[in-house]
Amino acid sequence: MLLPVALLLLGLWEARRGADDWADATAEHDRLVGVVADLEARTPRDGRPDFRLQFRHDGKTYGGPFAVVKAREAQADAGTLATLMEWRRLLPPVAIVGGAVAAGLSLVVLLAGLLLARLGRGSRDALVGGFSLVRRLLPAALALQIVAATAAFVAIVTFEAAMLVQAGLTGDGMKLMAAAAVAAGGTILAAGGALIGLRRALAAFEPDPLPILGRSIAPAEAPGLWRLVDGLAERIGALKPEAVVVGLAEGPFVTAGPAVLEPGGARLSGRILHLPLPHLALMRGDETAAIIAHELAHYAGGDTAYSQRFLPIYAGVGRSLDAMAARERGAFGLLGPSLRLGRFVLERFHLAVRHWSRVREFAADATGAGVTSPDAAARALLRSGAIAPRIAETLAAAAGNPDAAPSDLVAALLDRVVATGLDDPAAHLEAEQTHPTDTHPPTRERIAALGQPLDAALLAAAGVTPPPHALGQLAAYFADPAGLCRAATADFLDAVRARDAAFHAHLEATVAEVGSEERVLRANYRSRGLVLAVAGGLFALVALLIAVFGVPGILPREATVVLVTALGLAVLMGGAGAAVLSRGEPITLVLRPEGLASPGLDRTIAWDDIADLDMTVTNGTMVTRVLLPPATPWPERRPGRRAVKLDAKRRIVTLSVPLPRGMNPQGFADLIAAYQAAAQARRILAGPAAPSGTAPAWEAKPC
Repeated sequence: MLLPVALLLLGLWEARRGADDWADATAEHDRLVGVVADLEARTPRDGRPDFRLQFRHDGKTYGGPFAVVKAREAQADAGTLATLMEWRRLLPPVAIVGGAVAAGLSLVVLLAGLLLARLGRGSRDALVGGFSLVRRLLPAALALQIVAATAAFVAIVTFEAAMLVQAGLTGDGMKLMAAAAVAAGGTILAAGGALIGLRRALAAFEPDPLPILGRSIAPAEAPGLWRLVDGLAERIGALKPEAVVVGLAEGPFVTAGPAVLEPGGARLSGRILHLPLPHLALMRGDETAAIIAHELAHYAGGDTAYSQRFLPIYAGVGRSLDAMAARERGAFGLLGPSLRLGRFVLERFHLAVRHWSRVREFAADATGAGVTSPDAAARALLRSGAIAPRIAETLAAAAGNPDAAPSDLVAALLDRVVATGLDDPAAHLEAEQTHPTDTHPPTRERIAALGQPLDAALLAAAGVTPPPHALGQLAAYFADPAGLCRAATADFLDAVRARDAAFHAHLEATVAEVGSEERVLRANYRSRGLVLAVAGGLFALVALLIAVFGVPGILPREATVVLVTALGLAVLMGGAGAAVLSRGEPITLVLRPEGLASPGLDRTIAWDDIADLDMTVTNGTMVTRVLLPPATPWPERRPGRRAVKLDAKRRIVTLSVPLPRGMNPQGFADLIAAYQAAAQARRILAGPAAPSGTAPAWEAKPC
């Protein structure tokens, strides 16, 4: 709200100033019209000069025929200025309307977002309907606000820039005019880019398929599991899943959107139930039934339809705001109000989404307890938390060395559990169990909602170590449990290998980006020297023309002052240009695969020794601050190198270098980052193994 209101107030202030400036300019023009008429009336008709005619303007007095000439010129200039001031009066209303529209839209969207989000907390249908309305109206409101704020800003900048004409366009005035033009043009481009990005983001509305590491199981492959699922669906009145997927690395969940199975890339759609083999092996029968009934409850009462209708809308608005955020920098903050406004509305609805997510989970827990028992449902929640660390440890060990991993990770998991036991369930009571699409309340709250006492007996029952023959219960679900476990293990290891191969290729590409040769950066003084030299030459030419032809209309003494001034500027600028050009292009930095070298330092700073690095731009100079850890060698400054500063106490090396030729600040920063990334990639590739630092941790995600 603050920026649109500020634009509105500036517009009101400029409206008053614009009217006063127009009145002053018009009065001055009318006065000069009278002066010219008087001088013309007093001019002798026989053409003889009358030096009694005088005209004083801008601190100078003109006499004779020259007085009439100068008076006419002043009248013409005043007329032009009056016309400009008249057109200038049209700009403040644009700023006023633009600021008012932007502020009004902010207020309306804020109130509507608060109201609709509040209504959404009372009704799930109201949440979907309200957010659908916001989804349709918010982009248009944000787009209109961007246009209004941009129009107001450009009008304000143009209004202020027009003031420079009143005092004449001096050198500083030209610089300010150029800055105003750049500001207005940059804002218009940024706003246009944001509108285009907003439109493209809204066009790409379909949600991305949910990746699932697992395989689809037909009824013939899992007759017992399908009978259990179908029977539970009938008992609770839920729609039956159209596909059942089993795997190792995810927890139980359901989804109703598009999905892609990894590592094969098979695509599924419709109602999908995912069940992890480790849970089926380590859970008791009633605990498994409670978990499946909980997930199937999301297919009852329109719960899945809610997810299908709401989540894509939610993701689409988020993509729109991301597109705006990408254009926020360089728009002088004008896109900030619209971006913050959209995020505010999204956060209001996010609170309602979390509310209904909790309601849905409590209701699903109650459904699971209804077909089994509150004790079984509570044990299932606690046991999920107790077995999750053992699953994560087993999968992490296999992911660290997939070639040496056992062929049956489910059996390896059971061996680990039998040897070490489960985690203490009480340690996971505050955990909010993860899910691909929904949020979950803490386990303690879910057990309390079931009405089950959280006593020592319940915790002990949930933490009982499964017997060594626990894998045998998989036979009740699958036709070939051992073969399925080996196939799921192969899927997991194939996914790990594919991930590691992709990460290894990424490391090699990062190293290849900078190569093995050093990159020498040189100061870009040539353009500055040429500008100074050319300016000196122009002033020398002006001095020559004055010496030969003089300056019409001024006294010889004044012409001599102008001549001396032009010669002085020619010598000053030409000499400065020659001095700058004589420096050539000295080396400022040398980027090597192993580290950063500067002519001002006696040693190379290894990339691996840099704890932190930041950069700022000051008058075309890149100021790079490098933080070195205490254990690393400390460089010394070479004599006469003022561009290098050392702060041994804080372990900071500051390098101030001009931007190299053809490189902007972002390009300079990207180049430094590329060498740093290449050094890190080279170190990882040279190690005993190249762990995939970009890959997610392999952990079980409970229901």
